[in-house]
Amino acid sequence: MDSSHTPSLPPDVSVVVLCAEWCTQCRAFREVADSLPAESLRWVDIEDEGLDADELEITAFPSVAILRPAGVLRYLGPVRADLEGFLAAVGQLHRLPERAVPETLRGVLSP
Repeated sequence: MDSSHTPSLPPDVSVVVLCAEWCTQCRAFREVADSLPAESLRWVDIEDEGLDADELEITAFPSVAILRPAGVLRYLGPVRADLEGFLAAVGQLHRLPERAVPETLRGVLSP
């Protein structure tokens, strides 16, 4: 991959893909995500983890959340299953409001 297209995220950031096994767009996005140099990328199948999409304010899959250690997240929301769509969403990260990580999601993400 051309490094000029690599998303530049601070090293303290984690990328969380909120997905569902039945979702064909999630499976397609997995190929895109696997090509990213994100060591902190995490897949969370909300059904396997017993999470509620409404509580997490997820309206479509896959939804991507960017987390910081201080417990702040920004939802990129649903992303297209292609590298350009993901990079475009990451490029808008600074425009998104910060939100507290819901306790149910924090429990799934804790080590």
